[in-house]
Amino acid sequence: MLAKKIAIVLSVCLCWSAQASAAPFAYVTNQGDNTVSVVDAATNKVTHAIKVGTAPVGVAIDANSNRVYISNVESRSISVIDMLSNRQVYEIKLAIAPVGIVLSKSGGELFVADWFHDQILVVNTETYTQKHSIKMGKAPAGMVLSREGASLYVANRDSNDVGVVNTRTMQVSHKIAVGKHPFGMALSGDGKFLYVVNVESNSVSVIDVRRDTVVAAIPVGEHPYCATSNADGSRIYVTNTYADSVSVIDAKAQKVIATIKVGGTPEGISYDIKHNRVYVASWMDNNLSMIDAKTNLVIQSIATGAQSRAFGQFIASPSTP
Repeated sequence: MLAKKIAIVLSVCLCWSAQASAAPFAYVTNQGDNTVSVVDAATNKVTHAIKVGTAPVGVAIDANSNRVYISNVESRSISVIDMLSNRQVYEIKLAIAPVGIVLSKSGGELFVADWFHDQILVVNTETYTQKHSIKMGKAPAGMVLSREGASLYVANRDSNDVGVVNTRTMQVSHKIAVGKHPFGMALSGDGKFLYVVNVESNSVSVIDVRRDTVVAAIPVGEHPYCATSNADGSRIYVTNTYADSVSVIDAKAQKVIATIKVGGTPEGISYDIKHNRVYVASWMDNNLSMIDAKTNLVIQSIATGAQSRAFGQFIASPSTP
């Protein structure tokens, strides 16, 4: 009996070790079938399909705690996934319909965008309870934390601005006017610039975060949605939902240098630093396009679930237990 128990423990440990060594993984929300597809970036295969709440959209990952947080719009909840077992371990019930989510620098707080009530909720990730609410502009969507974690940037879609929240006081310090209907955002890999995707302006506003001022507006494709940066901040990648493409921006030149055709209605986009690849979730084609960031070519498409969105930076490596 003792030998059997030891064997079970060893088996579990080996599974966890294999999961950690095969990192990183992509966690793709599938709004149409209420699942999260887990894609091993080493093999580019789906390893798990995890059932979550209804209409999952947003993704936030705390790799240090091996936790993935998923916003479920229709069930008004946040699913908490354990990265090692690939199971939902908790569901945080909310009074609102969450969309964008992002974690504090410490991972102790989860910021939740309440699109319909113009506020951000702050959830304690230890107790899974709400700590604060912060009044924002109209229809807050994407959120990005500054590199040091002192400022939270919030795209207010219907106010056409970005709200800047002091994460110590939990108060809005100021707002930055951008293009029409800002939605997704990305901080450059070096932390110096914030790229704000303006859906109706077909542009990306570039904010110098040292001064919190817009320094450029870069035209991209039709109906852009989300963005991500490579490791050093030299390239920014933007999904264009009506053009079924990704615009590649040269950050120094502040212009598009390549346009890459991907799956239908691309939404979420994230960068895999280990393999120098960009992953793009396709709502229409139910797949994940994998782009070689060196050549700007799609090298593989991976079938996921129905209506893949993956709103947020959805790639990370679990910590070794």
